[in-house]
Amino acid sequence: MERVKVGLVGLGTVGRGFYELMSRNGSHFASKMGTSVEIARIAEIDTAAAQALVPRELLVDDYRSIVEQQDIKVVIELVGGTDVAYEIIQSAIEAGKHVITANKALLALRGAELFKLAREKQVYLKFEAAVGGGIPIIKIVRESLVGNRIDKILGILNGTSNYILTRMSEQQLPFAEALQQAQDAGFAEADPTLDVGGGDASHKISLLAAFAFGGWVDYRNILCEGITTVTPGEIEFAASAGFAIKLIASAILIDGKPSVTVFPALIPARHPLALVRDEVNAVFVECDYLGPALFLGRGAGANATASSVASDLGDLVQSLVLHDRRGGYPFDPSRALELYPEKEMEYRYFFHFITANRPGIWAAVTGCLADNGINIESVHQKWEDPSEPSDLYVLVDEAREEQARKALREVSAESGISEQSRFYRILPL
Repeated sequence: MERVKVGLVGLGTVGRGFYELMSRNGSHFASKMGTSVEIARIAEIDTAAAQALVPRELLVDDYRSIVEQQDIKVVIELVGGTDVAYEIIQSAIEAGKHVITANKALLALRGAELFKLAREKQVYLKFEAAVGGGIPIIKIVRESLVGNRIDKILGILNGTSNYILTRMSEQQLPFAEALQQAQDAGFAEADPTLDVGGGDASHKISLLAAFAFGGWVDYRNILCEGITTVTPGEIEFAASAGFAIKLIASAILIDGKPSVTVFPALIPARHPLALVRDEVNAVFVECDYLGPALFLGRGAGANATASSVASDLGDLVQSLVLHDRRGGYPFDPSRALELYPEKEMEYRYFFHFITANRPGIWAAVTGCLADNGINIESVHQKWEDPSEPSDLYVLVDEAREEQARKALREVSAESGISEQSRFYRILPL
């Protein structure tokens, strides 16, 4: 039986999960692939601690020795970050080795450069674990849907935010308490900014959009908003109106241009994504021939990520056995896609105005909305204490983003209306 030698860089949570998977299922893996896989070297700075898990003879403290070892064909980078990780991946590709990574932040930041280099060197750079965790969504888009035109992708791509919104919805908790629960459960980092601010989801949807639409999408150019302003009152009102609030990463073709966004959105309660709870991730895809499809699974954690890394390794092993070194991708990393203009996007909106308890407030709100061509669908006002500011919830018909932003600025500038007022977009079925 043919054997493929692999070098693993990084023995943290995910690295350990992958090593344990291969130790437990290596023979099963080989029987499926017809080729055995040998983890020939493991690079880990703390080799003393790593000896508790792996044989000492496998360990090195410098990734360069793996890159320089001629008989290692595949390098798996699981160190995280964007500096050293870039050096590892870049040097491995330059050395003609295939690379697998779970590093969405690095790929979103410098992926165009690395994918271009991989194409030039005719090697593969695989990253299934970087986007959907345990959901093989890259493989689905690349292979299963290759005969379809993908029109829409809506995803819950950040398990931390979904866990927090679930706790806020089901236990009526404020954001801070729900975040603390997520941290206590190990789903949120000590600094959760990347998750709750939408940055993690923006990295993932930009990569997924590149595969779906055939060109590079820079995550820094997409509309990105997080969940830190969401309140239990907003979730309660949304539910009463037939909606759930979820952090949705979307990539939608509009007039031939991709609209790529991340923001907390109201989605109809009967939509499949509205039912996705806790740390689970889900991706809803609409295609011209397949139609709508939902892909659901664990989005984070050592085992889920290790499973996706092993999936990429299986693909690579198959390519090596077939002597396929094309290193191709269904998108051109050197071609930046022109995104659909933000100001032209159209949604229904849910406005939350925080107002004083005095005459003239409603007139100011309705007047500003009317002046901007926005038609009110329904209004609900709630006071917990008449001496405190009230919550004025307004659902409006479809409007352009430019109109909605202008209306919010003008209403918030009115006397007696807080600058903390905000809106959320409503995604259709």
